Amino acid sequence: MKRKHYIGKILIKTIVTIIIIAALLFGFIEWRVSPVVRSVAAVQGKSYAISAINRAAQEVLEENRSGELETSSSSEDGRLCSIITNTAAANMLKNKITLKAQESISDLRHQQMNIPIGMIFGGELIGPSGPDIPVFITLSGTTDSDFEESFESAGINQTVHKLSLRINADIRILTPSGTITEKITTSVLIGETVIVGNVPLVNSNS
Repeated sequence: MKRKHYIGKILIKTIVTIIIIAALLFGFIEWRVSPVVRSVAAVQGKSYAISAINRAAQEVLEENRSGELETSSSSEDGRLCSIITNTAAANMLKNKITLKAQESISDLRHQQMNIPIGMIFGGELIGPSGPDIPVFITLSGTTDSDFEESFESAGINQTVHKLSLRINADIRILTPSGTITEKITTSVLIGETVIVGNVPLVNSNS
């Protein structure tokens, strides 16, 4: 009986020791892995979202090539006097791009990113080397947009008027280590007009 009791005590101690070691090992891995996963996920998530927004905008622009967003008027001597933006058409295009961009972000589910094991455990000497650990992330978010206009020099006595759509997004990145919230901004060129001579008046036509 004493022998069985002694073996039972050893077995219990062994199990307890294994549990403690496993808990410490899990805590150490969580302490090392979680910050790296969150940092890489933030960078990769923003990159995925910006790419998705740009693709969505280009798809909408390809489908709406026929619409005229801007018209120009010239003086009797042929000089460009004004550039008029068709507000109704521009707002319709903006709404389509914004909606498509948000849908594209929502479609980013189970995106894989690879984290080199050296980045997690190696430190400065090993660096980002070793086999990759695959980690999957899911994105979601909301978008809004607004127009931007700018003038850029295009050579001697020439200026380019650019109409762009600035798209802002609040994205949520779901990782094995928790949820990250990020803000991103990207700009999509909608149209441009080359101006020869003085810069004309720019206005909108509702």
